[in-house]
Amino acid sequence: MKRPKLLLVTKSRQTFEVFHQQLTEYFKDDDLQIVSLNEENCRDSDLILLSSEKLMDTQKFPAEKTIVSRRGLDISKLEDLVKLPSDSECIVVNNLLENTDEIIDLLKSLGFEFNMHPYYPGSNQKIDGIDTAIVPSVIELVPPYIKNIIDIGIRPLDFSTIIEVSIRLGLDSEKVNSQSTRYVKEIISLSQKLSSSLDIVKNLNHQLEAIFNTVHDGLIATDDHGHILKINKAAKDILNYSNPESILGKNAPLLFPRLFIENKKSKDLKETAIVNVNEKKLVVNKSEIIVNNRKIGELTAFQDVTRIQYLEKSIRKDMQKIGFSSRYTSKDILGSSRKIKEIMSVVEKIAKTDHTVMILGENGTGKELFAHSIHDLSARGDGPLIPVNFAGLPQSLAESELFGYEDGTFTGAKKGGKQGLFEIAHNGTIFLDEIGDAPLHIQTLLLRVLQEKQVMRVGGRNLIPVNVRVIAATNKDLKQLVKEGKFREDLYYRLFVLPIRVPPLRERKEDILDLLHYFIENNSTATPEISPAVIKELLDYDWPGNVRELIGVVQYMTAVMDDNCITLNDLPEQFREKMEKDERQENDLLATLQKEGDLKEFYVILSSLSQAKKQMKNIGRGKVVENVMIEGYNLTEQKVRRRMAILRDHGLIYCGVKGKGSKISETGEALLKMLEPTLKV
Repeated sequence: MKRPKLLLVTKSRQTFEVFHQQLTEYFKDDDLQIVSLNEENCRDSDLILLSSEKLMDTQKFPAEKTIVSRRGLDISKLEDLVKLPSDSECIVVNNLLENTDEIIDLLKSLGFEFNMHPYYPGSNQKIDGIDTAIVPSVIELVPPYIKNIIDIGIRPLDFSTIIEVSIRLGLDSEKVNSQSTRYVKEIISLSQKLSSSLDIVKNLNHQLEAIFNTVHDGLIATDDHGHILKINKAAKDILNYSNPESILGKNAPLLFPRLFIENKKSKDLKETAIVNVNEKKLVVNKSEIIVNNRKIGELTAFQDVTRIQYLEKSIRKDMQKIGFSSRYTSKDILGSSRKIKEIMSVVEKIAKTDHTVMILGENGTGKELFAHSIHDLSARGDGPLIPVNFAGLPQSLAESELFGYEDGTFTGAKKGGKQGLFEIAHNGTIFLDEIGDAPLHIQTLLLRVLQEKQVMRVGGRNLIPVNVRVIAATNKDLKQLVKEGKFREDLYYRLFVLPIRVPPLRERKEDILDLLHYFIENNSTATPEISPAVIKELLDYDWPGNVRELIGVVQYMTAVMDDNCITLNDLPEQFREKMEKDERQENDLLATLQKEGDLKEFYVILSSLSQAKKQMKNIGRGKVVENVMIEGYNLTEQKVRRRMAILRDHGLIYCGVKGKGSKISETGEALLKMLEPTLKV
């Protein structure tokens, strides 16, 4: 396998060497290739690690593969620092003000209460009477008359940065977790060194007190009989003890049996153990406290690695934001129609299962949004979501993209081989869009993955287990494709476990206004006025391209509108064609009606039915005759019957049966408005 390449960019060669040594201690040379800055390395490195955010301004590094290091303090350099009285006056020296302030903030966060003054080249800080300087290796910057110099060394990488590097590069994070005890051992070593000068172990001096409360790991000091002499704040937090002072003098193995369990295989107290305490996983390391070559007690250090596991999970989630996570949630599915409410109810239930889902729907209905929402609502929501679109995936690449390939399989292929999308989707979801376009040989391989939960890379011999939920989607009739021999019947039934159908926009026109206003907000800096005629055209339209077409229409209207007002003239071409077609049909209809009789007679009948519709009534022929007579037209019932039959045949009215009355249609209303200016009585 090819070693991942890490580009390490630092302000100084010294910092580079410290970081390089630290990283190589955690990752062996055969695990990670660490390189310095040049044009080629910047281009082909898998990850770029910067020592400071300021370096972002020096060169344009790709944001998706660049991280800025978090830095701590070298524990082994704290010995002189903790000996200083808490009220000491000192200067903190570095090359820049911001770097100096950063060190001061870090020391304060660790509990040091010195009166610290920043000092850097060009500083006007008065340092009269101060004889102590704290400096991170740049001793040459310290004023020559400062007597006491405490070199805290170049600040190393914080352990969380090392974890992030391991995750971003796909290295063995479990190996890094086991290496984390190195930090704990350094604490123990320093504590031993400090405690070696103690005359009475129960009176721990200022140095040990300081180191106890500076570190983030739990520390418990016990005497030779296991009685607790000292416990730090971190231990209290990890063990959920509100009053640690109350347990001083008590027997530690009786109080914390899991933490102080003896290793039956070995009496070596330095051996690292992993134990579970209060639902937390702790890495425990013990060391003897030796004074004058005599053991007088033990120091137990423990680290809560559940914190590291949480960090790993958080970093993975951040990584997914680059493109391997759900970009949408159920909140992005807009609408209040009955059909949308029904399907969202089903989606919430389906998401709770881990079964295969098949999403059916026309192009542009938003099938991808529903796939993302199901993943986001599921137990796999923190895992990756990998989309695959078979319509845009070349057949020659489909197998290697989905299942990966081994080193040397293809000429010019990536050295070391490549993971397939199913492997990348492990512990997450893979979204197989346009599944109806999948080639038959790929369908066979997909069936194997669904049945066996294993994949085999192209050119490989080993089966790789994958834990992946499959969500598929199509706009095609898969049953028909099965009949035509273009889709495997066994795969069809494997996929149709939990089918859901996304309704087209024409079946949920109640949602058009909600969608319209949402897309306008996202495409216009101001909220435009929309003509009622435009609203009518949008509601009357059948939307063959569904929501995707509506987005395009909004983008067009907001781009061409004048004076922040959308009118009929701002509708795109398909609406103009529709309106012209409607106008031609109306003109043809007028010509036809003129041949059938007097237009005014048709007008008063339509007007009568329109008035009834406003009152939410259907009226019979007798009532129509009565209304026509009131308007001054002397039409017999027989003549009204013939005129209404003509209007019905042209789709202008609906005639009820068995006394249910008649009502005007939408087409009839449109014709009435067309006639109204010239024929209104």
